[in-house]
Amino acid sequence: MGWMGPVVNGQAHEGWVVPLFADGAQGAGTTSTRGVLMARRPDDGPRDGDRVRLAYRDGGTAEGLWSDGTILRGDGIVHSHTSRQAASRWSTRRREWRPDAAVVGWAADRTCGWRGTCWTRVPPELADPAARRLAVTGPWADLDAADEHRVMTEWRRHIAGWQALEEVEQAAARQAAAARALDEAVRAAVAAGASEADIGRATGVTGRSATERWSARG
Repeated sequence: MGWMGPVVNGQAHEGWVVPLFADGAQGAGTTSTRGVLMARRPDDGPRDGDRVRLAYRDGGTAEGLWSDGTILRGDGIVHSHTSRQAASRWSTRRREWRPDAAVVGWAADRTCGWRGTCWTRVPPELADPAARRLAVTGPWADLDAADEHRVMTEWRRHIAGWQALEEVEQAAARQAAAARALDEAVRAAVAAGASEADIGRATGVTGRSATERWSARG
């Protein structure tokens, strides 16, 4: 389950709970009857089973399935010159799934790459949230709502600064909108014959202050 955080300077700070594995890998937050879908970072290199296209400096290309550092082309030829490519990309990545039983813990994760402290998976009789030990019931590795909330508490603390900035941005936007609306109302009142003293009384300032503020704005 994803948690949408504040949007500051056009950047969303989204977080979610990810399952962790003993070898340091983490899930992508998607589960099915096949197990847990493994996460792949954009800068990860190709893995066995990925369909890869290599482009060389001389203009040549090679495309096929990546297997142990080589490319298996569609014509059955093994292309092993994969170390001098100018660029590489894959059109399709092989989806890797692991069984729910292999999950050893959970952590809060964020789009920026930050990850919270691990919560360890234990049998139900050893569960102790105060000691960061959680358990699940049944065959799946999905936390219940209460435990997911506990894990995401660390994420909420992490984004507290951005949350405050979002509130500042929103307040500033409201203030700017109110100022524009006031300027328009003053112009309309002046056009209808209101004096500077009238404007001052309506806005809670002196007539002189009203003159200084709005006469320069036309």
